[in-house]
Amino acid sequence: MAVLTQLKTLQSKESIVSGITNRTDLIAAHAAGATYAGFIFVLTSPYGIAIEDAKEIAKDSPLKHIGIFQNSDLADILYVVNEIKLYAILLNGWETQAFITKLREQLPESIKIIKIAHLKDDAPKMNYQHVDFYLLGGHVGEILEPNWTLLKNIDLSNVFLSGNWKDSALLPNIQSRPLGIELNFKM
Repeated sequence: MAVLTQLKTLQSKESIVSGITNRTDLIAAHAAGATYAGFIFVLTSPYGIAIEDAKEIAKDSPLKHIGIFQNSDLADILYVVNEIKLYAILLNGWETQAFITKLREQLPESIKIIKIAHLKDDAPKMNYQHVDFYLLGGHVGEILEPNWTLLKNIDLSNVFLSGNWKDSALLPNIQSRPLGIELNFKM
């Protein structure tokens, strides 16, 4: 629950709490001020959730939902979209521009696309077409070191910044405010 205490101290317009695996997690995230509940549809992840479980947790939810995928098949993503009301799809793998274009063509217009941009890269790729927002962070569950040079030189206005840093007290020191923060519930 330390991550939810951290969420209250961060001054961010938007916040994603990823790794929601039960209704209690979802309600706690909402009480802490989260905007979005992130369901990780990567079953090899310790934070992963089955579609049927996410569907049950999402019923009458006070939060908007984000489906988090990593190198998933297009058909699998579209299946989840048909089963659970999602605000956005977060692509947390090595998805190509061609894949993103096909996804955008088949997704309802109301569903946003968020693409991971890796904080460890000196020049993270943040120029995809059909991507609404970026998550500047790492792989699912990865603890990060801040890249201050990168954070000083990048426009964060359409970026969710991962809060899964080794020293989370550093996060409020960022001068340019990101659109939002993403935290993993289980970290």
